[in-house]
Amino acid sequence: MKLSTFFKSGLIAALLSVSNLNGIVIDNAGIISDNVRTKLNQIGSELKEKTGVTLDLITTKDSDLRSATKDHESNLKKPYILLAISPKTEDKKSGKVDIFASDDAYALFDKDAVLSPYPEVGTILPILVSNKGEDIYNAAMLNGYADISDMVAKSKDVILVNSIGNSNKTTLNLLRYFVYGSMFLVIVVFLVRKFKRGLHA
Repeated sequence: MKLSTFFKSGLIAALLSVSNLNGIVIDNAGIISDNVRTKLNQIGSELKEKTGVTLDLITTKDSDLRSATKDHESNLKKPYILLAISPKTEDKKSGKVDIFASDDAYALFDKDAVLSPYPEVGTILPILVSNKGEDIYNAAMLNGYADISDMVAKSKDVILVNSIGNSNKTTLNLLRYFVYGSMFLVIVVFLVRKFKRGLHA
């Protein structure tokens, strides 16, 4: 083996090692844009630096998420969290999303909340099932990744400068409050009119 080849191999291994420490995006399904990948890496790097927790994202065309992520997960050092998604294709009627983590990391975030199908709680599935727009995977993964990061940061009592906040949940909550408020206003107007008619009867 040539010396240059040896150093090149060592450099690649070192870069992969550093990337693995800071949280990485492995987009085997080809659904994550460069801009979103950059933002996820920023959040993951800051999360790792401030909390010691690795948060990785893997996209795969394999519907068996457990087997598709097993090799990567075996190389991660605790504590770690692994967000995985298999997008819907022409051959598959529906996609799959799951979160795997080391035992010591499960206490740092609420998996059930992140993967909840309800808009007021979940940050991934409500976007995916909406089927609105061509960029639902980028939006869902960025939202879910950021949500997990914020939960971990909160559990560790740190603030992430690169956090985007839970924009989707905030938007959905505002929409829900608007709808409820409108319904309440309609009921009030109906009761007032009924009361006035009763007085003039």
